[in-house]
Amino acid sequence: MTHLRQRAIRWAGIAGLLGILVLGGCATKSAMVTTSGAEPSSSAVQTKAKPGPEAMTQTSPYPGGSEGLKGFSKTPAEEQVTQPGPMVVAKAEQPESQAHKASEVATRPLAEIYFAFDRWALSAEGKKNLADNADLLKQHAGAKVVIEGYCDERGSREYNLVLGEKRAQETMHYLDSLGIKNPVKVISYGKERQVCTEHDESCYWKNRRAHMVVEKGK
Repeated sequence: MTHLRQRAIRWAGIAGLLGILVLGGCATKSAMVTTSGAEPSSSAVQTKAKPGPEAMTQTSPYPGGSEGLKGFSKTPAEEQVTQPGPMVVAKAEQPESQAHKASEVATRPLAEIYFAFDRWALSAEGKKNLADNADLLKQHAGAKVVIEGYCDERGSREYNLVLGEKRAQETMHYLDSLGIKNPVKVISYGKERQVCTEHDESCYWKNRRAHMVVEKGK
């Protein structure tokens, strides 16, 4: 009787040991299946290594592995180009030509300057006439002026050429004192080109003069 009880206990222990082994193997298999098929936890996602350049190249929608440029559209609207308006150039006012000024002043005769016999000093009347001429010349500062010196028929040709030049020079100097800046040329004709050929003082007086001419531009 005692022998049978001991044998039953032995078989019960063996059965329990086998059950424990079987249960342990099933648990291990279940754990393996669960581990391999389960979704990765959040911690696993966080600690997952970043993909390398090859993975970025395969998954990126932009060629070259870089993101699309910000602020640029793949289908930009057509740019509207407008035709620029005509260039407006301000036309500078052209000054009057020197030739026109000279022509204008030449239409108004300048007063003659008369001298005493064998003298080249200016008289009071001569200075007054030069002041009138200066007023006109100041309005046409670019006009070129020629002052011609003359004498009456008495005396030698050479003497009268020198006297005529002195009369023209004196006239030029007085114009300069009046502020005339026009280009001035002086020439002497002596007793040549007489305006009066009578042999008396009234005719001689007309020939002792300084004649002013405005050169016309070409």
